[in-house]
Amino acid sequence: MIAPLIKPIRLQGGTFYTFSSASEDLGLSLNNSQKKFKFSTFGLLNIPDIKSSPLGENNIGLSNTPGAYSVIDQSKTLNDNFAESLQNYCLNLESMITSDPDYDPTLSRTVSERVFYKWLKELGAIRFREANASEISSNIFGLRWVEEDESPVYKRVVRYVGDINIINSVRNNFNAFTEVYIYVPTSHGNTPTVLFNSINDANYAPNKVFTNSQLNPLANEYINGRDAASVQPAGLSTLAFFDSDTFTYTVDDPQSTLGEYYYYSPVTNSYIQEGFPGFQWWFPNPIANTYFLEPAAFGDSGNDKFKIESTYKIVEYTRSRLDGISLEFKTDVYSGIKGAITDFGTFNESANAQSFDFNAVLIYYDLYDPLNPSDSTTNLFGVLFLDNVDPLASGGGYIPRLTKYKPNSLTGDNGNSYAYRVNLKFDLNTQDTSIETNINNYNPFSLQLYMDALNEMNSAVTILMNNNQVVNDLYAEFQNLQNLVLSNATAQQIEARMTALEDSITNNAALYANTANILNLIQRNYEEITNIYNNQTSVQMSYNLDLIQPGQGIFLDKSNAGSVQIVNTNQQFNLGTKPLISVLNDFTTNPSSFAYVKPLIDFTNYLKITDGSSNNPLIVDRDVVLYVDDTNKSWQKGQVLRISFVNGIDLNNTNGKFNFIVYSDATDYLNTGFPYSAEIGFITYLDFENKGNSPIIELVCIDPATFTFAVDIF
Repeated sequence: MIAPLIKPIRLQGGTFYTFSSASEDLGLSLNNSQKKFKFSTFGLLNIPDIKSSPLGENNIGLSNTPGAYSVIDQSKTLNDNFAESLQNYCLNLESMITSDPDYDPTLSRTVSERVFYKWLKELGAIRFREANASEISSNIFGLRWVEEDESPVYKRVVRYVGDINIINSVRNNFNAFTEVYIYVPTSHGNTPTVLFNSINDANYAPNKVFTNSQLNPLANEYINGRDAASVQPAGLSTLAFFDSDTFTYTVDDPQSTLGEYYYYSPVTNSYIQEGFPGFQWWFPNPIANTYFLEPAAFGDSGNDKFKIESTYKIVEYTRSRLDGISLEFKTDVYSGIKGAITDFGTFNESANAQSFDFNAVLIYYDLYDPLNPSDSTTNLFGVLFLDNVDPLASGGGYIPRLTKYKPNSLTGDNGNSYAYRVNLKFDLNTQDTSIETNINNYNPFSLQLYMDALNEMNSAVTILMNNNQVVNDLYAEFQNLQNLVLSNATAQQIEARMTALEDSITNNAALYANTANILNLIQRNYEEITNIYNNQTSVQMSYNLDLIQPGQGIFLDKSNAGSVQIVNTNQQFNLGTKPLISVLNDFTTNPSSFAYVKPLIDFTNYLKITDGSSNNPLIVDRDVVLYVDDTNKSWQKGQVLRISFVNGIDLNNTNGKFNFIVYSDATDYLNTGFPYSAEIGFITYLDFENKGNSPIIELVCIDPATFTFAVDIF
């Protein structure tokens, strides 16, 4: 099987890439095999940005692998370079594995998914940690993994797992194809926990090495089955992106300068260049034009940090050692899928599911035996990128993302839903895939007409109900008018009351005739009441001052009878019970941070950190984290927290580069599922250095509803 040639992602609309291994299973289904093929599951991915990662962010580094380092340059767009990486690394590795003489095509599990995730991890896009007891239902299933926790340097990639429930076959005089419908309901958020398994078998196992050795040695630099004469229709490079480009730990960059390999040692906290003691690379010995699977074992989820540097190019990235990566689709392995939550659908509706972003879709299929339901394997069919790579203003690029909002009954936020239809034309001839035009796609059109008819019927029902209400209102008004119609008895009652009213006016005619006396009486009463208010009579007025109560920061002085003085008792800063704190004495020491919880109090809060000595700031070996507890007091708009230092903190030292971070939202008001999830201040070591390691930090609350803060550094 030769490596396929692909086109870049289209500038308008998404682009779907199918993995060649799927043709093996599709062939089984079409050749009357006992095994059957059906589309079953999909996953939504948030493909990271394409840019450098000096702080260990999980961005995509297209030049991370030595083979790509020697080819990727600025002569093409990022959209072309991204397609070259998919073609020349991911699809080429799959082709080389399936072309290997030892490859066993009878195995139900293909290598597509494991190759895809290996491609992502070699680019630095995805990393993992072992799943804990709150994420897997039982240790009888063995080890499972999840992605690293969300943090300033890591954003999770796999955001949603769902089931494919609608598949339609279209046949007409011009074409025949399969429609796969992907639907994300309004009620769904992200999948709260996405588990991964590490799977090895005869085709994909530790210590496997795949070297491109073609009959023509000059073709070894190119993707499998291609050579210098191969024409790439889209003008992309056909030079393979190998894990090892040469027989040495050096590589040429596109401008023909030598690139050196570096390994970041956790022992020395510094990079070690190839050839110096302590240097190591993730594969033991370089071999030209070669891919390596993890050399030791697949179950290690640790990370390493590497760098390749030349005169014109530097790439730096953190790489996961986990290999054989596959999504875990067995719901009984998930601790969160139990009781009323029975599948991924209800799991995605649970309280822990939140809104999320995505820009790619993975489509999976099941290869199963109808006579033996337990004999089923889920394989990756292809990947749909929803948009092309756009440039970032700060450098690099990204695939635009869509946001899936989950409804929130507390805040009243509305949700949204997404539906995608992927039309798949099956052709098992991978060397010459035909292109056909779908002319009369009447099945979906009929469905559309049916939906339009239902919408019109719904509108008619709405109009009928509104008119029915109008009729009811008119009937009620008619009843009221009917009750006003006078009977003979009613007329006699009105005549009697009119007579009584005339008699009353006649009897009081003398009073109405002498209105001057009444006006004089009113004037005298007015003057007397005014004299009482002015204390000009023997009657003394007193006021109930107990109705006035003091508020926060206000004291009422009632020592003088008949008066009250309002006194402001709060100065500019509210010091609280402990305004002076020490990192070494008051903070909790965690593996990666010093942590302190400060209760939020009224008005402007103040903290001063007293560590260090004169002209000698405190030297730390981890982040300094402040948690502001707003359980009893909520943030107010314009409220300020000021943080200052007596001698300062040195965050950039021989121990590494660290940050000063402030979190709040102790009650999880933002409904993220975790307390203190709102990052209200992130001050880097550079900010400290610019202020002599002793800045004055003010956090100003701009919007307490969204925990939006302005950070001022003096």
